[in-house]
Amino acid sequence: MELRRHIEILLLRNDCVIVPNLGGFMAHHRTARYDEADGMFIPPIRTLGFNPKLTMTDSLLAQSYADAYDLSFPEAVKRVEHEVQLLKERLETAGVLELPDLGTLRVSSSGRYEFEPCTAGILSPGLYGLGAFEITPLALQKTARNTAPTVVMPIHPASSSINTAKPTLATIMSHIDNTSVKEEEKTISIKVSLLKNLAVTAVAAVALLLFARPVAPGEAVEDAGASQASMLAMPEQAQQEQAAVGVGIVPALCDLAQKMEAAKHRAVTPEAGCHTIVLGCNMPLKNAQILLSQIQQKGVNGAVLFNYRSDNMVVYGSYKTSAEAYEQLQAFQEQGLTGWIMEVKN
Repeated sequence: MELRRHIEILLLRNDCVIVPNLGGFMAHHRTARYDEADGMFIPPIRTLGFNPKLTMTDSLLAQSYADAYDLSFPEAVKRVEHEVQLLKERLETAGVLELPDLGTLRVSSSGRYEFEPCTAGILSPGLYGLGAFEITPLALQKTARNTAPTVVMPIHPASSSINTAKPTLATIMSHIDNTSVKEEEKTISIKVSLLKNLAVTAVAAVALLLFARPVAPGEAVEDAGASQASMLAMPEQAQQEQAAVGVGIVPALCDLAQKMEAAKHRAVTPEAGCHTIVLGCNMPLKNAQILLSQIQQKGVNGAVLFNYRSDNMVVYGSYKTSAEAYEQLQAFQEQGLTGWIMEVKN
């Protein structure tokens, strides 16, 4: 398993890693494609191949072992040869060996090594965050719009005689009404007039609370008719001013709520020691700007460009713990965005 991890890490920046006395793993780039059967756009991936004839060492594995375990180069070469020998013994005994995130290695009946790569491709930072998406061709959308609805007439097998008469217009309209009533029972609808009435009632209640005159001790309270008469007797300009004050309160409250909600999603550049959500990385600056614009069009206004260790990234937020960042990442996944959590170090 240690050998598998070294191979996977080396394939991040190399297209070929040779395992001495076993074979060479070679990465191939597959461009994006459109699957007509499923109506899906498949993103580009890096797939893996295996050539058992490449057995001469290129020193990549030995140097990786030397750096990881603080070994001299001859000691690293011996350790690689020992682990390759153990891998071949397990492979010959079981006949098949699973290499997680790489593929499956088998021994054929003729004694040759056969390799089946992982269908999802190997890990590639440059392609991280690219997912498949479904799209319907315009021709199929137009066909769906132009399809006329059909009317299905109920059949009553219990009737004593077969009725061959054509259905009348009244019968068809009655069946359509009954069907629409059954479908409407499954949905909840709110009329726009009801919302308008609620808004007017709220404005009237606010106006009464603001402009109600307190009654002094001993002063007689006017009856309902007298108060209504006094309101009607007010000049028209005064009535319009009071109504304008009452109506202006609701937009002000809505504007305040929008500003408070926008403050939660303001752009924040991550600081050292904090966690952030990476929505894209390892790309030219122009591509990073295009990705940032696409993400902002989806409503994620807090995303920013971040140059971290000479790498152009599109990140979101600055969190003290990875748990807080993970909660926000789950919300992004519901919106169709993908990413991963990174700790910003000095």
